[in-house]
Amino acid sequence: MWRRNRFEKTMKKAQQCIEKGEFIQAKEILLKCLAMDPENISILNNLSQIYNMLGEKAKAKGYSEMLLNECNKELNRQTTERMLIFKANALITLERLDNVNETIDELLDINPHNPIGLYHKIHYLEMNQDHRSALNYIDRMLKEDPQDIIALLSKGRNLVELNEFDDAEACYNLVFEIDPKNKSAINLKSQLLKKKNDVTLTSHDLMLKAVESFERNDFKASKDYYEKALDISPEYDEIWFAQGEMFIRTGHIEKAINSFKKAFEINPTSGGITEHEKFFKMLYRMKKINGILGFEK
Repeated sequence: MWRRNRFEKTMKKAQQCIEKGEFIQAKEILLKCLAMDPENISILNNLSQIYNMLGEKAKAKGYSEMLLNECNKELNRQTTERMLIFKANALITLERLDNVNETIDELLDINPHNPIGLYHKIHYLEMNQDHRSALNYIDRMLKEDPQDIIALLSKGRNLVELNEFDDAEACYNLVFEIDPKNKSAINLKSQLLKKKNDVTLTSHDLMLKAVESFERNDFKASKDYYEKALDISPEYDEIWFAQGEMFIRTGHIEKAINSFKKAFEINPTSGGITEHEKFFKMLYRMKKINGILGFEK
């Protein structure tokens, strides 16, 4: 019992590290767990995924081979969604794509709505350049959750490959309404604009630099990149909205208000904001308080 409790506590600690993105620490803890339970399928799956993320492909494949063997043993006894998911994960890491597709199809036969199975199927079809079929599965996911950011980004990518640029851009714009500074959407929209307009630098390249500078608390650089982005393309509401958020963070409330007004002129639902009156009342209160305290710049 004591040994089991110790194992469970250690596994919980590893999971907490994974959730925080502390993958190196999680790996070390999981290796200790594996020494206690060498055939534990969850541990083998996590180690395979972590080594993959850390770029240690050989070790990722080694653990995937072990994972695949354990999955096949379990599947010989009973077919479950969980085991098929783990098996698909192992086969993807091992780049056995034909076997992956068979496993995914088996998983979706059991549960056509399994989100991991759908993600894997979409990834498989996208890799095989079957973009139209991939879109069918993506739409199934979006029917369940219209705000699924991963599905919206995937839909945009596949539409770009089919040269359906306007529909792809609409997908990325929906992501911006859910997550105004989503870096994947910024990067993908930049790729779309380059392909559509045959340019080498886009406003969204500069927007991405602005967001990254903001995350480093380099607000001067962030402000400069937003200005340069808007000089190139002032027609994108997501850039105005993101700039407004930056101005709030730096205490420039009046500038933030002007930036948000511009965003809403272009797109009334920019940033997912629909109740403009309440939104601006909040900003004017912030401005008044900053003025009283002498903080408004």
